Amino acid sequence: MTYTQFTIDWNADPNSPGVELVIGGTSVIIDFFVNYFIYDNFNEGDKAKITFFHCHKYCFNSMNDEGYFMGQYRYKYTDLPWGQFYKLNTDWETDFPVGQITLNETVDKRKLHHYIFFFKDNTFECVAENYQLEFNYCNDK
Repeated sequence: MTYTQFTIDWNADPNSPGVELVIGGTSVIIDFFVNYFIYDNFNEGDKAKITFFHCHKYCFNSMNDEGYFMGQYRYKYTDLPWGQFYKLNTDWETDFPVGQITLNETVDKRKLHHYIFFFKDNTFECVAENYQLEFNYCNDK
């Protein structure tokens, strides 16, 4: 499996990310606490927001780290390490979890990318044109 990892100098809180998901038209927004334990540029309470634009479909499921390491997901931890945010190079039309929610049927499928983010107690996947990452610092830095 080939992928691009985006969580290089940041990541979600490994214990309690408090993920919130909001749908706005064809955009999907996930908001969560960042990992301030190992990244010095963050403090407790700092959050990240990722907006996925022109989202074709998404799935926010209850696959957690324990289930993933026990082989209960369609990917194996040896192929795709847990706990990160990736863009996957897959055939997302056939490789996507059940329970998906379709937001936009008319999007140009040639422009779409498959994204996945493994959180402590959930897994988020979506197929969208692009994304934007923003950090919200609780103490202005």
